Amino acid sequence: MKKIFISLVFTGFLCIQSNAQNSNQSQTYKVPDAYHFDYKVVYEMNREDNKAPETMTYYFTKNGDYISMETPDKESKDMKSMIWTKDGLMITFGEEPVPNNSGKNRKVLKVMDMRSMMKGSGDAIAAMAKNMPKNDKEEAEKKKPNPMDNFVKTGRTKQFFGYTADEYSKEFTAEENGKMHSGTGSVWYASVDFDPSMMFSFGMGSIAGGRSRSGMQGEQSKNMFGIGLTKKNYMLMDMEFTEKGGKTGVAMKVVNIEKTNINKSTEGYIIKNYAGLSMKEMMQKEMEEK
Repeated sequence: MKKIFISLVFTGFLCIQSNAQNSNQSQTYKVPDAYHFDYKVVYEMNREDNKAPETMTYYFTKNGDYISMETPDKESKDMKSMIWTKDGLMITFGEEPVPNNSGKNRKVLKVMDMRSMMKGSGDAIAAMAKNMPKNDKEEAEKKKPNPMDNFVKTGRTKQFFGYTADEYSKEFTAEENGKMHSGTGSVWYASVDFDPSMMFSFGMGSIAGGRSRSGMQGEQSKNMFGIGLTKKNYMLMDMEFTEKGGKTGVAMKVVNIEKTNINKSTEGYIIKNYAGLSMKEMMQKEMEEK
């Protein structure tokens, strides 16, 4: 039960996908001198296979034009930083060897559009899928109810850093290691004074399932992550699970919310704007510089 519930949490947070509707805007995108952020939110996440909790930090603007996320880099012990915009762009900050001088590095900012990167691959994927044998098991899985649907508001509330959160819960029954487990999963949402919606449209909401996404904007949405799009400035604060006759705990929770005045400067970065390019075209550009 714990493993099943926590897997939903990490799938939502780590599968970042773009739902941008208009990629043409990104082709004329101009990188600003700096990205400004008004709020910092830190989540603590208890992964099943880790002894210590992991943290994930989000930076928000008040109006929700773009969002930044930092995750620990296990190799360098630094933080990986990325920015997503409402236009569907992903902006990365990093370093790479200077062309023809591998002993020296330079700072590089890359602008990418995930929809453009997939250009030309749609037909190939469709053709490959058409020639693959039909998998009845996969078809049956698609027809199963989405485990992230049907969360119901309970009327219970609690406080998180001065914000009042509402509880939504659902009864779970699932098989794990040949044994049936049952219990309750709860998510807590609070109205905040900034716009966190991109956290759902680019992250958690994008993996909620096609059937759920189609109705996630409406008041009737009961999807675990879609709830965050039913109200303006509605943010996920906590996820808990209670297994009948078993463990009780927190899968993830907000451990800090604070106002900030942070500016992520782009000064000194070589800008590589790959918006509008396919993955193949982007790789060709990269190779030309080496």
